[in-house]
Amino acid sequence: VPAWTLFAIFFIVIPLSINIVKEKNQGTFVRLRTNPVSYLTVLGGKSITYLIVCLIQFLLMLAVGVYLLPLLGLHALEVGSNFFTLFIVALFSGLAAVGFGILLGTLATTPEQSAPLGATMVVILAAIGGVWVPVFLMPNFMKILSNISPMNWGLNAFYDVLLRNGGIVEIVPEIGLLTLFFIITVGISIWYDKMKRTV
Repeated sequence: VPAWTLFAIFFIVIPLSINIVKEKNQGTFVRLRTNPVSYLTVLGGKSITYLIVCLIQFLLMLAVGVYLLPLLGLHALEVGSNFFTLFIVALFSGLAAVGFGILLGTLATTPEQSAPLGATMVVILAAIGGVWVPVFLMPNFMKILSNISPMNWGLNAFYDVLLRNGGIVEIVPEIGLLTLFFIITVGISIWYDKMKRTV
């Protein structure tokens, strides 16, 4: 459930990047920029909207784990008193996914660029991040490579909560990495947008 939750959350990259590209191509983005607000404010509105979608996906996947899996003869996901901590992990994983989507949407010029690139990048990050194959089964090279995937950070945070009964303190390193990823991707997006507009 944690792995597929992260996979679903990161697929928000595709509609978000396509939305940004379409706004640029259709002139909606220019209208938004005529408002007396910074690009950061515009991105903030998008971030909140798509982050809410990510959290809804998290709740739906949690419901699948708790209620649907037992109907299929599998063990139910035991959330217990960890719901708030899991929600925090999902929140910051969603932020990382939104930041990545904003970056792709800012860099791409057509939906035909952003959609395949977004899907490919999500699949690659999932593959090296341990979403499909657990990291401990990977060769040493892949174990080292998995550390660069934000999905791996989110997955480790979920495991810290569900398998190791960790609290907020235990997930701080992963949360920090996810936050840093969001800040860097949005920062690059703002810088690139500013550079493009001044040239």
